[in-house]
Amino acid sequence: MKTTTKPFSLTYVRYPIIDDSYYFKGKFLAIASLSPIFTVAHTIACFCSQRELFDFTLVVGIFLNECLAQLLKHYLQQERPKSCQRVDFCDTHGMPSSHAQLAFFNSAMSVLVLLRRWKHAKKYRGEGEKAGVDVSSSVLSLMTVPIAVIVGYSRVELGYHTIEQVVAGAAIGLMFGSMWFLVTTRVFAKQFSELVKEDDDHASNSARVRGKKRRRFGKLLRETLNMRDSSMCANPLTISRERVELENFAFPMKDVVGLLNTPSLKKVD
Repeated sequence: MKTTTKPFSLTYVRYPIIDDSYYFKGKFLAIASLSPIFTVAHTIACFCSQRELFDFTLVVGIFLNECLAQLLKHYLQQERPKSCQRVDFCDTHGMPSSHAQLAFFNSAMSVLVLLRRWKHAKKYRGEGEKAGVDVSSSVLSLMTVPIAVIVGYSRVELGYHTIEQVVAGAAIGLMFGSMWFLVTTRVFAKQFSELVKEDDDHASNSARVRGKKRRRFGKLLRETLNMRDSSMCANPLTISRERVELENFAFPMKDVVGLLNTPSLKKVD
């Protein structure tokens, strides 16, 4: 029995070599076309290292966004453009572009989270103080917008999609990203924040039971996975660095105190 193979569409990319001048452009567009995959890997790595709530919800949102794209492709069943023949990729449906949808979903989430942080920092900053939002994080968040545009352009230029398929993917990604941002802030973040609230001593037993049930999911995230939510901090990197410096300074002091309290030194005194 002859075995046939099929490329995995999410990571499969080919680029045509029209002439020598197109060689480097084709490579650049091919790499740009795969940038959403790099985003997925980067987000998972950030969650594993930082345990941020928004990184967790972004990973979940990416998965749901991809499921939505594949469901729409299966339902609409629109063929790819004829230019797909030059990259040998015509056996799957093209409406909407899942790469463009993922890129614009990530862009919507990144920019909305940044705007939320800017708004919070401006509202609660002290008199005469600057907002102090982390510059590097702001630049990286804003860079997702031109990257998403380049991804959409590359999918058309390389011959994988029509302009309509890319525009549809971008629109769906923006809408789903905005909706998932609301879910993240009003459900996940709110549920997570309930953990830091103390139970009301005057509340009835039934109210306490309901409160514990509401916080159960957030408690699982916080205590089991050791997660945190620094999305409202103006500069979480600075806070983390200062905390590490404080701990590093405290360790030698603890060693000195422990040495002075040893039984041998007490006998000498």
